[in-house]
Amino acid sequence: MNPAFELPEYQHRLRKVRSAMSDKDLDALIIGDPANMNWLTGFDAWSFYVPQVMLILHDHPPVWLGRQMDAGS
Repeated sequence: MNPAFELPEYQHRLRKVRSAMSDKDLDALIIGDPANMNWLTGFDAWSFYVPQVMLILHDHPPVWLGRQMDAGS
């Protein structure tokens, strides 16, 4: 995987999302749009035609749920 940005940019984006979650009193966020997954983490969800989601929690790394064969994207 060749991310479009350096790791600090993705870390900054994750902090912004978590801050917005706190503002809205959300414990978790489920992201299902491949474009949003890519913006947040750089993950290229090319298998957009199959179910996959990303779970964002406050104190854990993002968790991607999808097909094993797509995990290396």
